[in-house]
Amino acid sequence: MCRRIDCAECKKPSYAGCGMHVEQVLGDVPRDERCVCREKPKKEGAAEQPSVLRRFFGL
Repeated sequence: MCRRIDCAECKKPSYAGCGMHVEQVLGDVPRDERCVCREKPKKEGAAEQPSVLRRFFGL
């Protein structure tokens, strides 16, 4: 289950948890007033870490 939190970066309402209950915990917050830090593209040059399975099987 998700819960409402305030983003540490922008201080806007966000959520913590699985992500399947976002509308239940943020339903009363207009979308333009919600945190979008999770949606920002990753910094350039930051290599994506391979998944555990890829590392385990060497893929």
